[in-house]
Amino acid sequence: MKEEAKRRIKLGCAAAGALVAALLIATCPIPGLSYQATAVLGILIMAIVWWITGVLPEFVTAVVMAVLFVVVAGISVGATFSTFASSTWWLLLSAFTLGVGMKTSGLMRRIALAIVRKFPRTFRCQVIAQLVTGTVLGPLIPSLAVKGAMLAPLAMSIGDELGYERQGKRATGLFAAMLVGIRTVAPTIVSASVTGYALMATLPADVQEQFNMASWFVAALPWLVVVLALNYFLIMGMYGRGEKAGSSSETVGAPGNAQSLKQSSLRCGTRFVGAAECADSRQGEAPGTVGAPGNAQSLEQSSLRCGTRFVGAAKCADSKQDEAESSVAEPSRGGTNEGDNQSIPDGLGPLSAVEKRMLAIILMTVVLWATEPFHRISAMAVGLAALVFMFVLKVIDVPAFKSGVNWTSLLFIGIALGLGSVFAEAGLNDWVMQTCGPAFQALACNPYLLVLGIGVITVVLRFLIVSEVAYLNLLMAFLVPMAASVGVNPWVLGFSAYALVIAWFAKYQSPIYLAAFYAVDGKMAKHSELAKYCGVYLATCLAGLAACVPYWQWMGLL
Repeated sequence: MKEEAKRRIKLGCAAAGALVAALLIATCPIPGLSYQATAVLGILIMAIVWWITGVLPEFVTAVVMAVLFVVVAGISVGATFSTFASSTWWLLLSAFTLGVGMKTSGLMRRIALAIVRKFPRTFRCQVIAQLVTGTVLGPLIPSLAVKGAMLAPLAMSIGDELGYERQGKRATGLFAAMLVGIRTVAPTIVSASVTGYALMATLPADVQEQFNMASWFVAALPWLVVVLALNYFLIMGMYGRGEKAGSSSETVGAPGNAQSLKQSSLRCGTRFVGAAECADSRQGEAPGTVGAPGNAQSLEQSSLRCGTRFVGAAKCADSKQDEAESSVAEPSRGGTNEGDNQSIPDGLGPLSAVEKRMLAIILMTVVLWATEPFHRISAMAVGLAALVFMFVLKVIDVPAFKSGVNWTSLLFIGIALGLGSVFAEAGLNDWVMQTCGPAFQALACNPYLLVLGIGVITVVLRFLIVSEVAYLNLLMAFLVPMAASVGVNPWVLGFSAYALVIAWFAKYQSPIYLAAFYAVDGKMAKHSELAKYCGVYLATCLAGLAACVPYWQWMGLL
């Protein structure tokens, strides 16, 4: 009966969304908007309601929306499906395939084990690892979506190794830290995102000469420090206090207690059972020793041969202890946990031939992406070349390509990112900026109101203007002349918008979020929880802007 009630509620919400869209389209157009623009708004509202209620799979709703854009609103097919002809979609395809190659070759798990081994096995230190990794990689790869698609599976692998429940508190916290690390560095370093280059192009020539890559970073550095620090403490406070072990270390995961280790592994979602089964299958190799009931040491040795996660299961209970118990939660970096003297594996043995080939491909791809300004080979071409080499060198095959790449997610992403072209053709972008123009003028009287107001307005308008680059281009076309009239450096206004242009309340708003979320098939964290954290993250971005005001005044920018 509960399921039937849920189904009826979904159908009711879906009908309500369709009714709102129909009424909006059938009535007179909104002042300043054409019939086409009004129809686009109505169809988008219906799609958002359907996405929220889950009445249909997300990609199916996206297809329905796209068809209605063409049939009802009269949007051209080229604009509606423009993303599929752009470099962005093909770059994402190559990034998703790189993720498949890293996973199937075993390189992903090896890297995850290396990160777990280098950092103490506590949630606190793994959050720091995610923040540092995203920040360091930021300047190297200009596509945030590609970094999200590559690092999200790695973050999930780390969570699995530590025994974090998928979609639980700590897995969600790791995902948030990964996303924050990748994104926060982007507004501070021009090369970290193509959006930075686009914003640079909107500035007057004299301002561009003033803000080279070094001076841009110096002006934005306080914002970066404040936002990263606040997010670290907030992630720890929101996600670092749950999922403790259900029983004491004397009974769960205790050395020599195979049954308790099995129970612990089952709770953690690890592969202890696979290790035990592998040991049983090898009893002929060493009768009476390997796989014998109650012999935890022999099971551990067997699991290491089989490449399973016995050790991760054995450590699960300890990794979930209160972080105050540092003797249990923090192993020494030499490979042993001083709390229980059980060894932590240094890896999975020497690199296999497939892992070596995959490592060579990924290193060459990252190097070419990082040096794109010098050789001028597009990131899309580099990514697709890497895809070809994975087939040529037999890192992946056709069945792995078909099953490993999330094709429904790529379809959804392609249609969602095409909203920018749809809105531009319908004239929605210009209408939004003209409507909000007086609000920007009213903020110029106070520097704090100015930078914070631009940030807040950006968050609101990004529900309608989907493309980050399009939004910043439209905004700066209006704000650059205004900046000169009020004595403010246009860079401050552009950075204030860039700092808040990211949002993922709705999935369609952010390419980086879409890429990261669907790179792990939505299995690591629930969108509802991540949408809540989006508000928290944007609040920290506003706090960073407020902290920069006196600094920018000292620099003479305000």
